Amino acid sequence: MKLLVALCVMAVGVSAQYGESGIIFPDGTLRQLTPEEAANIAAIGQSGVVFKDGSNKQFDMDFAALHNNLPAPARPEEVTFGPYGYHGIIKPDGNNVQFSHDQHSNVVLVGPSGVITADGKNLQLDQDGLPLPLRRKRAVALEGPSGVLFADGQLRHLPVGVTVVSVGPSGATLSNGKHVQFREKRSAPSTAVIDESGIITPSGRPIHLPLGTYVVNHGPSGILLNTGESIQFEL
Repeated sequence: MKLLVALCVMAVGVSAQYGESGIIFPDGTLRQLTPEEAANIAAIGQSGVVFKDGSNKQFDMDFAALHNNLPAPARPEEVTFGPYGYHGIIKPDGNNVQFSHDQHSNVVLVGPSGVITADGKNLQLDQDGLPLPLRRKRAVALEGPSGVLFADGQLRHLPVGVTVVSVGPSGATLSNGKHVQFREKRSAPSTAVIDESGIITPSGRPIHLPLGTYVVNHGPSGILLNTGESIQFEL
């Protein structure tokens, strides 16, 4: 009887890979949730888990298929175009990177200019087929064979064969030797707080208004009082 109960429990576990008290991973390993982790689960769905603390867990393709008792999804043919592959990265300095099972499962498609991942954090590859540095990803919003859109809004046409070879904090260098200077993003000016008895400037400086004195005009850089006095804001 005990053996029958154990088999039933195992069968239930296999049909629900992510349960309220534990997890069965695709490789067959088991993980028991702590009481705190179990209490934090708000809902378990077909593609992920919602937790009470506001965080979420998205299942990858293999885990979602097993969780819903579906056949494993067909993967595209693993054709690579350079050093970035489905199982790792071959680096020019010889320090190659071997992907873990989770990292390999996260790679959906590798193309000549980028990588599509299951978690949505896609990668852009440089002309050598290696991931672009983080600074470059922040500075270059979109790059194609005929142009580049920088994060500051500048759109530049690229002649045939010209690429972005280097990105720094203040600009970018193209392969033809030309440079692109980034525009500084200016924050919107703060507004002053104006009341019958006083003013608080955008920088936080309080100004008392005597009885009968009031503001007749104000702008982003200063105010004009009915006495003719003007007050310049500190920017």
